[in-house]
Amino acid sequence: MRSVFLALPCILLTSLAVGNEVQSIDDQSTHAQSGIIQFSGASSALKMNAFCLNNKGKIIAVCGNGPGEVRVANDSGEILASWEVSVKPESVGVADDDSILVGGEGKLFRFSPEGKLINEVASPHAARLRDSKAQLRTEAIATLKRSMTARDPLAMAESRVASYENMLTQLKTRQENGSLNASEERLIKMLPDLMERYQKQVDDLKRAAALKGDAQQEKPDAEPTEAQINSLVDSMIRTKMRVSSISSTGKHLFVTTRGTTGYGYDVWKMNLEFKNAEVIVTGLSGCCGQMDVQCCESGIFVAENSRDRVVHYDMNGTEINKWGKSDRTGINGFTSCCNPMNVCFDTEGRVYTAESGSGRIKCFDASGKLVSYVGDVDLVPGCKNVSIAVSPVNEKVYMLDLTRNHIKVMEPKPAGLKTPDVKNVESKKEAKVIPAAIRRGVSARVTIEETK
Repeated sequence: MRSVFLALPCILLTSLAVGNEVQSIDDQSTHAQSGIIQFSGASSALKMNAFCLNNKGKIIAVCGNGPGEVRVANDSGEILASWEVSVKPESVGVADDDSILVGGEGKLFRFSPEGKLINEVASPHAARLRDSKAQLRTEAIATLKRSMTARDPLAMAESRVASYENMLTQLKTRQENGSLNASEERLIKMLPDLMERYQKQVDDLKRAAALKGDAQQEKPDAEPTEAQINSLVDSMIRTKMRVSSISSTGKHLFVTTRGTTGYGYDVWKMNLEFKNAEVIVTGLSGCCGQMDVQCCESGIFVAENSRDRVVHYDMNGTEINKWGKSDRTGINGFTSCCNPMNVCFDTEGRVYTAESGSGRIKCFDASGKLVSYVGDVDLVPGCKNVSIAVSPVNEKVYMLDLTRNHIKVMEPKPAGLKTPDVKNVESKKEAKVIPAAIRRGVSARVTIEETK
């Protein structure tokens, strides 16, 4: 299935998020942060890229920039087992038989729980990328020409005006169909002012050019060189080789990768031997190179962060449901410009979402109905991977703080403090607001304390 996405510049998405005041959910949250997990040992400084839990609740983490390392650890951060993987391991999952699945740099690996290599293959998208150099070359030339235009202030300003006009036309068409989210509704109000500002810049630059004479204006190179084109194509291939997520349930295995061209993501379905691969979902939209797709018995769930939603597909890639919207408060939707960033499940099949800007974790049933606010993890905010997992042996929830290179642990509050019933939470008119500056201050203090 293919989805259509209106690409919005990151600078505009960021501006829409400025001033967001996330409302406190402390009085409704079911969990509270109880500690952190940092790996101990000689190689503990390796950067953690992602993690999951196995069926016994042990941490399975992938670390390093290549060659990397797979680690099995307990809640104390003690590394129980580890082994090398030949690439930078970018994603990790666990099959029903506890075999460990790793993806990275265009390769897929399957290890036994003890670390014995069962299978290693090239990811199916790797061959497709190498066979698509002509398409990538066309994309690279267009990118380089845009970069050259950016060196010419007049051409850049004219390009901005044209781009915003096109964007406004698309937004208005979608507005007529009632398909805009909250961020896009705000954007449609901002674009006329932006267009006016850049049109004024165009007019001013043209007047300045007329006074100086066109011959004195420095012009950018007309065409990119072969060396520039080839270098960018190679860079694009390296970027697109990334394996964003890998997950399995039953006999099915799902791998998420960048699309061959453009900026979207594809979901590949295959068996546990990495055979019979086929693309079942295309055109997913993710920010900052992040796209988390996880599966369980109910199907495939996508944290489609650039569209502020979770999308539920069946095992063949047919859309079943979707939910979510952009929300400054974080009460009725997802905060910041690109969330939720990650998803996972508990043993009852409930869906947990993680937000990388606020650290907020929510729990939904498989149909998208909010079950509870789990809590807010104290982490360094940013557009990044925040791997999340729920223990199969207790009610602990784990989230990756990528910047600090550790895992945060959330434990259930004492029974008297729990408030799992959220039926009326969304209709409450009053809520405690935590100013952004105070939230940043708290994070800074915790960082200092934890690094002493």
